[in-house]
Amino acid sequence: MPLPAAARARPSALWEPQLLGDFTATPVPASDGYGDTQVSWVVTAGGRRIFHGGDTQWHGHWWRTGRQFGPFDAAFLPINGATFGWREPVSGQPGVLTPEQAVAAAAILGARTLVPIHYGISGMDNYAEVDDPLGRLRKAAGDHAVAVRVVEPGAWLTWPA
Repeated sequence: MPLPAAARARPSALWEPQLLGDFTATPVPASDGYGDTQVSWVVTAGGRRIFHGGDTQWHGHWWRTGRQFGPFDAAFLPINGATFGWREPVSGQPGVLTPEQAVAAAAILGARTLVPIHYGISGMDNYAEVDDPLGRLRKAAGDHAVAVRVVEPGAWLTWPA
């Protein structure tokens, strides 16, 4: 997908903060189900710090990211535990975090709030989410005292005063 005309691509090394006006965005390691290099983002602005995990799956970088940048006001993490049948042979293993793994990652990151992302997708061939991702997330979060805030697509996450 081409960038909008006014956008500029800026290569960034992992762990190297990028100043973008009032924002600081730092790429940190992530992993996908195929072994391709991925990044998650630590974004700081206005006295808040968030983690955006994109399509990441479980990996060993959670601890370093949490130590170096945590705690986080919010961690946006995938929760659908999707399996993909596009590459052969099919592994049957999730290519993104399951709800329980998202809670564990949020706890390791020191996130005050977990905002679930990348769930509720259906109707695609060779793509299957876990059953009831939000229900499983809420159960796992309750077992670990992690706050969950569901934000509807297009809505803003508001901070407590």
